[in-house]
Amino acid sequence: MVKPIVIVDKSAEGFNPMLEQFALCIKELSLDEAFANAKAVFIKPNLTYPKFKEGVTTRLEFVESLVAALRKINSTTKIYIGEGEGGYNSFSMTEALREMGFNEMASKYPNVEIINLSAVPRVTVEIMAKNKPYYIELPAFFFNEIDFSISCPVPKVHCMTKITLSLKNQWGCLPDTMRLKNHYVFNEIINQVCEKLKFRYAFLDGKFGLDDNGPMNGVPIEVNWFAASNSLGAIDMIISEMMGFDWKTVGHLKKAEKFGFMPKRNSIKIIGNMDKLKHKFTLRRNVWNYPALIAFHSKNLTHLFYFSVLAKLLHDIMYSIRKRPISE
Repeated sequence: MVKPIVIVDKSAEGFNPMLEQFALCIKELSLDEAFANAKAVFIKPNLTYPKFKEGVTTRLEFVESLVAALRKINSTTKIYIGEGEGGYNSFSMTEALREMGFNEMASKYPNVEIINLSAVPRVTVEIMAKNKPYYIELPAFFFNEIDFSISCPVPKVHCMTKITLSLKNQWGCLPDTMRLKNHYVFNEIINQVCEKLKFRYAFLDGKFGLDDNGPMNGVPIEVNWFAASNSLGAIDMIISEMMGFDWKTVGHLKKAEKFGFMPKRNSIKIIGNMDKLKHKFTLRRNVWNYPALIAFHSKNLTHLFYFSVLAKLLHDIMYSIRKRPISE
């Protein structure tokens, strides 16, 4: 079994220093060997907003530095970069990827393709939830082409899940634009989704984090973190500590332990001084978060708020009082 490694450091500034930082981590994690032998890999940034937003979305330059470092290994392994559309009244991910510069970036490197995960063929996959089989659709190319996947999250608090890091980041891989219908089993299925989609490595873009509230409308803070790992469970455990959270109080991480995705804390090799980098984050839910949180854990309430004949009326009433999150 591969020993879990988590590398923590201050984030490098500028393209060449970032490239060097990635290159060193790629070698330390033996990602260079895995990439050299792969036919195709997938990189998943966190792009939950239609344009770059500090502490909310992964920086384009962060992803480009990773791509450039991988391209120094070879020019033949296919690199896919993408995100899916999701959420009530979601935006066009194809347009967002273009507006944020991902298409232009990809054109600078051989064999790189930008992909909207909601616009590709799907397959139905069986996983477990509530102790019985549960079926979801996932993009087919993960099973037909991809050798392994890489998660590139940002550190932020989340009003529904407390925090969102490398494991939670894969929720965007569910191609259904109304994937929120699966929220009531989120804690149980997200870790299995990561396993099905072959997520083996994570690189944290911690230049900015999101404090106070999230995942979109909190307070961006500059923490200047960089982290890398060959274990999504290990990096989420360590970054949770650095943010001041007990990972065992985070529902999907606790379930990840049950499914065997969280390593023992004393088995993790930590490279770097995590104590020196710690910055306490605090989740402060607002009044609108609480009904949404109740619905998040209820299949029936999710149906009422989003799929019933009353759904549009309920949302029209709510948004007559407050702004839509995507416009804030």
